[in-house]
Amino acid sequence: MKRSADLLFLAVVVLFASGCAKLMLKHTPLTAAAQAVAPVALVVKDSRAPEFGGGDEFYVARLRNLYGMPIKFQAENSMTQAVRALFADALTASGYSVVEGSPVQVEVDIKMFFMDGYLGYKIDTQFDVRVVSAGAVAHQVPISEVLAFSYMSNSDMYAAFDQLMNKIAQDAVAAFGNPAFKTAVAPQ
Repeated sequence: MKRSADLLFLAVVVLFASGCAKLMLKHTPLTAAAQAVAPVALVVKDSRAPEFGGGDEFYVARLRNLYGMPIKFQAENSMTQAVRALFADALTASGYSVVEGSPVQVEVDIKMFFMDGYLGYKIDTQFDVRVVSAGAVAHQVPISEVLAFSYMSNSDMYAAFDQLMNKIAQDAVAAFGNPAFKTAVAPQ
């Protein structure tokens, strides 16, 4: 009887873990501004702590089985590439052109991008966004979002990540439209 229960538990864990391989980190594309104000280079760096996915660009969540035991969850696409695409899109929507080799850099340092919980889950994100010009930080702004949700199925998690990515894109557009940001990128 115990062996049957152990096999059933193992089957549930394998089914649960294998059914989770469809998370694609993405945001709804933004509309580009009619005219580019200034060119910027975009640099994205993953500075997450190892227990929150640091060192593995695909590790974005820790799910829990029925007993609360953690299961490592990886997205199909790289979190760093998804964040880079999101911030590049937000810059373009804000009127900047993203080009390699520009003397003005927008650096996005990913401090946190991770989901954890048990029955109720939370996705926590923290970004440190800096404008670097002539080797010095000209402007700095934090962008952070937290989204809590009930996990009833994988579709709940996928929808939560989509919702969060869209909110981060909105926050980035607002930050890039700030007069202090604009002055740091293209001083008068």
